[in-house]
Amino acid sequence: MATNVFFSQAVQTEQNLVEDLIVESLRMYGHNCYYLPRSIVNEDTILGDAADSSFEDAYEVEMYLDGVEGFEGEGDLYSKFGVEVRDTATFVISKRSWERFISLDANLATGLRPNEGDLIYFPLSKSVFEIKFVEHENPFYQLGKLFTFKMTCDLFEYSGEDFNTGVGDLDVDLDLAQAAGIELTLADTATVRDFVVGETVSQLVTDTIVISGEVVSWSETTNKLYVSKIQTTDTTDDNQSFVLTDTSPGYIKAEDTLDGDLIVMSGTGQEGFYIDFEDGTASLTIPSYITDGTTGTDALLLETTTVDRLVLESGTGFDRGLLQVEDSLASRRTINSVGSALQLSTDAGAFNLDLETDADGIIDFSEGNPFGDAT
Repeated sequence: MATNVFFSQAVQTEQNLVEDLIVESLRMYGHNCYYLPRSIVNEDTILGDAADSSFEDAYEVEMYLDGVEGFEGEGDLYSKFGVEVRDTATFVISKRSWERFISLDANLATGLRPNEGDLIYFPLSKSVFEIKFVEHENPFYQLGKLFTFKMTCDLFEYSGEDFNTGVGDLDVDLDLAQAAGIELTLADTATVRDFVVGETVSQLVTDTIVISGEVVSWSETTNKLYVSKIQTTDTTDDNQSFVLTDTSPGYIKAEDTLDGDLIVMSGTGQEGFYIDFEDGTASLTIPSYITDGTTGTDALLLETTTVDRLVLESGTGFDRGLLQVEDSLASRRTINSVGSALQLSTDAGAFNLDLETDADGIIDFSEGNPFGDAT
């Protein structure tokens, strides 16, 4: 027998009223969180996993943290293999807010609901959670309609993903600080502009090999530059990271022509003048400075000083003419020392910091067989 036709559980006005009250409640008792859709860069089509992924967008939206006593889960665990933080959380978002602010993102597998694998950033604790399951039927068809999504999340474990969301706490604190990197000790050189956290720095090793990375931190007092996300144009294993600057004298290699090894001068008043070299077999050693890439011009200026010069061999009026290299690239510095190995962040929330300070009294690393009984 059909339900009573004189009573209805799906009155549009009542549904709208309940939805308005839910949205208002979430905005009153919830928190401003960021929803980060996952962009699949390289997918493993066999296992169905995201071999490489990035997060390019961050949507600020109100969410309610289900659980007034804090995060759920097993909390912080000490084991013989290290420290694990197994916090979990359940976030509630209104369906209206989802459809209004997030659902049209191109990276979503489906815009009908939040996607497993996407991230939620909780600014109060500066924690990032990964969505593991989305419950879309709780409460169960209240007044014949669904009003919220309940997302069960685990604390996110960083594994090399790229963050370019425009949110500083994510792009710098998480993306750069959690990535493996090295510490460079630079020369104490007065510059126009120093390094900025998050910008790209590069080192020209040769004319074809460039090593680059992103600045995590920079101390002008100690000249320590911490760089992560290191990349290189070298296809061999010879130059995979930054190297010490070669400060040995370099020479310009002149082409062998019928007129000898020379650079011919040009321009009004310089016709017929040239720069002659003593050794035609000399070669050019490129100084491998590190720079922040600020545009500038390395020009040859005609000066009348006695340093860094190439003396003109002949010519009236140019007997004291010298060619001096002008270095106008800001933040160009010599690398005096390079960290011997990749090191993880020393961020206060990183697991390795706890191991570094407490492990000696908790874990016996001298044990030959950590899987067996103590000997």
